[in-house]
Amino acid sequence: MDAITHTILAIASIASAYYGGRWLLVREARRAFPHTASDELKREMKLMNAIIERMVAEDNQYTERTEAGESEPLQLDLFAEREHGSH
Repeated sequence: MDAITHTILAIASIASAYYGGRWLLVREARRAFPHTASDELKREMKLMNAIIERMVAEDNQYTERTEAGESEPLQLDLFAEREHGSH
């Protein structure tokens, strides 16, 4: 095994151990969180989720579907009363 291959394998194993450990920590924290959170914190989480869902719904109002079925943002005319090119 040459030095480059050894270096690549070492970096890959270190990275997988680091990110695998981080993933396990986050998974365990998310699993334990509902049991340790206060009622007020749970209520605030529901409120934030509702706000996020409403923001997504409002964002979807400002997209249009193309012929290929893809969504694109609408170009809004912010200064409809002004003529283009005049200040």
